[in-house]
Amino acid sequence: MLLHRIRAVAAAVILVAIVAPTTLAASGSTTITLNSFATETFTATGGVVCPSGTATTDFHKFGGGPVAGSFHLTKTLVCSDGSGSFTIVVNAATVFGSPNDQGGWAVLSGTGAYATLHGGGNVVGTYVADGIIDVYTGSLGL
Repeated sequence: MLLHRIRAVAAAVILVAIVAPTTLAASGSTTITLNSFATETFTATGGVVCPSGTATTDFHKFGGGPVAGSFHLTKTLVCSDGSGSFTIVVNAATVFGSPNDQGGWAVLSGTGAYATLHGGGNVVGTYVADGIIDVYTGSLGL
């Protein structure tokens, strides 16, 4: 029985040694800065997504009371290099009058090179005169 367990553990270690380098190569820490002005644009650094493109927002729900509110939306980011697009779901909250909002995000779907994209992280939005600048930080993988 002990020999069977040792073999199972050894097999698991070998499997991790084979699979882990591929998984690590296709994932990483990512920062996406999205400018929501008249035209939404983004830049991305690190990770596995394209360096820039355009975005569209689909608001799903906004709710709250007299002091604070929460909002739920999806954003579709289309890469300017033609490699594909990906959609993220965003859930965030704000205190009215605050210069920022914050929340979380996760990949919902993707096309092209991003068909298997997964992951998510945190978002902080800063309100500016012409709109909002969102900074999404997290980890993405293919």
